[in-house]
Amino acid sequence: MVRGPFALFCFVVILSPAIPLLAQSASPRPPSSATTPNFDYPDSTSGLEHLVKDIIKAQKENDGVRAATLLQSLILPNPREWYDRIFGGDVAETPESLYEKAGSSIPTSMAHFFLNAQSENMDQVQVVRFEKSCDDNAGEDAFGILHARQQPVPLYELRLLHGDKFLRLFAFAFVEGSFRYIITPKMDGKVFGAARPKTASSSGGQATNTPDSSAPYYRVGGTVQAAKLIKRVQPEYPDVARREHLQGAVKLHALISKDGSLRKLYVIKGYCSLARSSLNAVSQWRYSPTLLLGNPVEVDTEIDVFFKLSP
Repeated sequence: MVRGPFALFCFVVILSPAIPLLAQSASPRPPSSATTPNFDYPDSTSGLEHLVKDIIKAQKENDGVRAATLLQSLILPNPREWYDRIFGGDVAETPESLYEKAGSSIPTSMAHFFLNAQSENMDQVQVVRFEKSCDDNAGEDAFGILHARQQPVPLYELRLLHGDKFLRLFAFAFVEGSFRYIITPKMDGKVFGAARPKTASSSGGQATNTPDSSAPYYRVGGTVQAAKLIKRVQPEYPDVARREHLQGAVKLHALISKDGSLRKLYVIKGYCSLARSSLNAVSQWRYSPTLLLGNPVEVDTEIDVFFKLSP
């Protein structure tokens, strides 16, 4: 969690490699060689800070070759292997496919990002390293990504500051001797494989789609599932969250098994202490089985858990 005055003026940047960010000047042309030089940027916060400062310096000095070489090094090599190993299976499918299609545009997108930051005088560089899944310094969108890792590889967040505001960019990882920009998975996306058509609307409407016997489960609205909840364990309000005055909703992505138990849970959004408490409680919830043509089916749905401090 970000504390102090920064919390009021924080801009989270989601960098899409498919759509370069706009800038006031042209980005440098990437070098013709795809070989990544052996840079002296160690796997540490200072290493990434040094790399970013060198990129900004090269841009300011109009050293296009140097800037392009550094920016080119941010591309993740062998993205399919890396995502499968770190996130596994269905969680990795979407970002790894996107990386294969659009990864080559990352240097251009990054060049525009740093040029835009310079135009706003955001030239103070700060890097935060996340190793544990629950880190009070992580934002609401970071916990779900950290928690979904199958291997505890450190992920880094870049922050560019000026005065009482900053930009932050998540995430970077140290892969094959260099820092790489990582397109983070969308935990509200396809993380359980291909879903069958919706059997009911979130307002409890009747099924309108034809069943698809080839898909593994059905996707239904959260309101429908709330009506089918037969056992609810109330999450505890963590003391650390009370001290930090954290409240609001934790959004979970759930796969409910045929018998109504929770088979898989991912966090879409939520601060770590609240999200972890929600996971512990919701994993014990039970639903009445969802039936299709008289047969129980697995259900893909979203669950909101609300925390509110007493006045």
